Amino acid sequence: MIEHLLQQDCEIIIIQTDRYGDVIESEPFSVKCRATESFEMVRNNAGIEVVSSIRFWFPKDVDIDVDTLTKRRIRYEGKDYTPISVRNRRDTYGQSIFKVVNV
Repeated sequence: MIEHLLQQDCEIIIIQTDRYGDVIESEPFSVKCRATESFEMVRNNAGIEVVSSIRFWFPKDVDIDVDTLTKRRIRYEGKDYTPISVRNRRDTYGQSIFKVVNV
């Protein structure tokens, strides 16, 4: 439904830790996105107000949600960003249309 708006390229990196506590990053995988750069105050998923510098729109099936938020990074134009909040945008029937991620 919004695929025609997702004309920019992003990469998602999955962050894990091994049994020694060392950080292991997955190979980045490409996904289409829409990035809007602006500084704004948003509430992260813990309810604390923080400053967001970029808002990304992703397809509804991208693997970023409340449970995986701290285990993902977004690479956009050669720079890595840590997500601070994620929201599902839904249609009038309650079906997810796309995800909005603030970094």
